[in-house]
Amino acid sequence: MGPLDLVIRALSSRAARPLFRRIMRGRSTVFMLHRIEAPETGVGGHSLDFVREALERLRASGARFVSLRQIVEAYANSRVPGDDWVAFTIDDGFADQAELARTFAAYNCPATIFLITGMLDKQLWPWDDRLAWAIQQTSLQKADVLVGERHRHVALHTPAQRHHSLEQLRNDCKSIPNDRLFELIEAIARQLEVNIPEAAPAEFRSLTWDEARALERQGVEFGPHSVTHRIFSRLTAEEARREIAVSWQRLQDELRRPLPVFAWPTGRAADYTSRDVALLRELGLTAHATTDADYSYLGPRAADLEAPYALRRFSLPRRIRDVLQYGSWIERGKQLARRGMGSR
Repeated sequence: MGPLDLVIRALSSRAARPLFRRIMRGRSTVFMLHRIEAPETGVGGHSLDFVREALERLRASGARFVSLRQIVEAYANSRVPGDDWVAFTIDDGFADQAELARTFAAYNCPATIFLITGMLDKQLWPWDDRLAWAIQQTSLQKADVLVGERHRHVALHTPAQRHHSLEQLRNDCKSIPNDRLFELIEAIARQLEVNIPEAAPAEFRSLTWDEARALERQGVEFGPHSVTHRIFSRLTAEEARREIAVSWQRLQDELRRPLPVFAWPTGRAADYTSRDVALLRELGLTAHATTDADYSYLGPRAADLEAPYALRRFSLPRRIRDVLQYGSWIERGKQLARRGMGSR
């Protein structure tokens, strides 16, 4: 453990947290995860050992584990969330995420899984995972790929190059109309000389509804994450409405008490619009989860704000000291320091 790790641990400790409560008023930390890492199949993510250590360190620092429902209900009732509140969310609904959820449960830490309902209904496996699989499977060392009207040269010789090329192609796909996104992914795969199977390979298997119901009985909560995982700002109004309405209805059909919080696919500010937030309001959802790297915030003027509330989330970092930074007041202190420096 280096000097910086020791400093972060001291500043995020139970003794230090109360000293900085004022700057955290109305803010709580929501972390986002996706997969359990599996190097043998090329699936990236976090190891269960890292997740366990993160939970232990956060608890020792004085963090209070809460559910996303508790945060949303605090907002709805014009109460200010606790400055020491930390919640965990898991996006998509892959089968290995059941083990992640059970790991949280072992630490008495609530978890919420946002489900791509078309995946659980066996209608599809997500476009971005199809693209990842094609990049992983191609035997080419390089390729020139046409994405819409853009030519993209992709290097594929090393794992690092493949990861970089995947990120480039994903961003290209996010920036074009998504009405024929799955056909586009098929075209890219053909250019990579790969045939994408109709059924998801084992490493991309989804939860079943029976598995989701069993997890719900164990305290795991579920919210909608669209039907097809396409980018809302690139959909028509009719398509966007269907993605929200159908995914929310499917959770109500299959589960006992789904959470009325919608997680946007990819979740950046550019990935959804005011039109889409208005659709959430119309369809009765109370909040929406983004991937903007920040605390979820609703301060003392909660009564002046109208649902659905935006819940910002931090991706769970890869270093424990960063977990402690985001799971305490420290990142907020850095934000204020940067703001002060910028005003000079």
